[in-house]
Amino acid sequence: MAARNILLKLLPFILLSGATLLLLFIVLGGIKDSNPLNRIFYFQADTSGIGNAPPTSRWTLWNVCGVSNGLNSDCRSNKPAYAFQPAVNFGSTSGVPSTILNHHSTYYYLSRFSFAFFLIATIFSGFAFLSGLFALCSRLATAVTAGLALAALIIDIIASSLATALYVKARNAFHSEGRSASLGVKLFAFAWTSVACLILCSVGYLLLFRAGRARTRGAVPLEDEKRRGRFFRRRREYPAEGESGTHVMEPQNTQEQSSF
Repeated sequence: MAARNILLKLLPFILLSGATLLLLFIVLGGIKDSNPLNRIFYFQADTSGIGNAPPTSRWTLWNVCGVSNGLNSDCRSNKPAYAFQPAVNFGSTSGVPSTILNHHSTYYYLSRFSFAFFLIATIFSGFAFLSGLFALCSRLATAVTAGLALAALIIDIIASSLATALYVKARNAFHSEGRSASLGVKLFAFAWTSVACLILCSVGYLLLFRAGRARTRGAVPLEDEKRRGRFFRRRREYPAEGESGTHVMEPQNTQEQSSF
C-alpha cells in the first residue's frame, strides 16, 4: 500500500517535471547556437528578395536566423520577445507579404505577448516543480502545487494559442504570395505537449489533495467512536447513582419476628 501511494504521488510530479523541461526548451530555443537549441524555432519562410534577408529565415523567441544543414545559423543579436516584423527585421518592405504589412501591429503584439506568456508559464511551472518536491510528503504542499500547476496551465494555453494563431496567419500570408513557409514542428509540439502534461498533473494533484482530505476527515469519527466506546464500557461497569444497573436483590424475611 505504501509503494502504491508513493507511485500515485510520483506520477503527477513526473508529468510536471516534463512540462517544466519542455517550457524551458521553448523559452531558450534559438538563444544559442548549440544543439538542441539551434533546432528550435517558431516559423520558417522563404525570404529571398526581401531586403538583406537570407534565402530562408527562421524566427525564434530571441532573434531571426538563417538556415544551414537544417539548423539555425547566422542569427542576429538576441532580443527578448523578438517581434515578428519582416519589414523591420530585414529593413525593407520589398517582397514582404502585403497581409503582414497591412496588419503589422497585430503580428507585433501577438509575437511579443506569446513570449511573455511562455516566460510566465515557465516561472509558475518551475515554482510548482519545487513545491512538488514537498508535495510527496505534505498535503498542504500538494494543494499549493495544484494551484501553481493550474496557473501555469492557464498561462501556457494562452501562450500556445497566441503563438499558433500568429504563425498560422503568417504561413497563410506567405503562401498567398507564392512563398513556402512552415511552423516550427518542435516548438509547437513542445508547447502543446506541455499543455497536456500540465492538465494531467493538475488533475492528479487535485485528486491527491482530495483523497488526503477525505482520509483526514474519516480518521476523526473513528477516534471519536473509540473514545465513546471506552466511555460507555466504563459506565456499564460502574453505574452512576440513580441509573439502572445490575443489582443483586437481597432476600427478604417473610416471617415476622415475635416480640418477647
